[in-house]
Amino acid sequence: MRFFSLEYRKKTGAVRLRPKGRCAVENRFTELARAERVELQILGKLTIEKISGPPESFLCNTLNISTSGALVETGSMISIGSLLKYSVSFPGFDRTFDITGEVVRGERKDRPAASAESEPRKLIRYGIMFLDLKEDDRKTIESFFLQTKHGGRDGAGQTPS
Repeated sequence: MRFFSLEYRKKTGAVRLRPKGRCAVENRFTELARAERVELQILGKLTIEKISGPPESFLCNTLNISTSGALVETGSMISIGSLLKYSVSFPGFDRTFDITGEVVRGERKDRPAASAESEPRKLIRYGIMFLDLKEDDRKTIESFFLQTKHGGRDGAGQTPS
C-alpha cells in the first residue's frame, strides 16, 4: 500500500509527493530535487516477485541512472507501481548492485528494424525510483559518476592508459 502519490513535473524535472489519507501534512506537497543523472548504456536485470509462482526476471538496457533511480528499456511489460529488484554492475567495479525499486512511469518506444524484412522492435522505457539504496552503494554510484564525468572510465569498463 502506498502512503503517498507521485507527480512528475516535466518542465522542472521535479517529483512531488502528496501524502494519502489523514496526516498532519494532508494536501501539501513535498518537492524533491532531481538527482544528477549519468547517461550510459549498460545491461541490467529486473526481477519481479510474484504472489504465487517463481519470480520473473528479464534483461534491460540501462539508459541513465542517478542515486534516486534509473531509466531502463526492455521489451517486457511491467505494471506501473510494480516493486522489483534492479541488478546492475558498473564498468570497472567488481560487484553487482541489487536495489529494490518501484516502477513510477512507462513509455513505449519503437526502434528501427534490424533489416528491411523484419518488424520494428517494440521497447518500453521505465522509470524506476529506488526505495532502499544503501549508503555504501550510494557512495559507490557517486564515485562512478565522478569517474565517468572526468573521463576516468571509457564506458566499456576499461581504464584509459
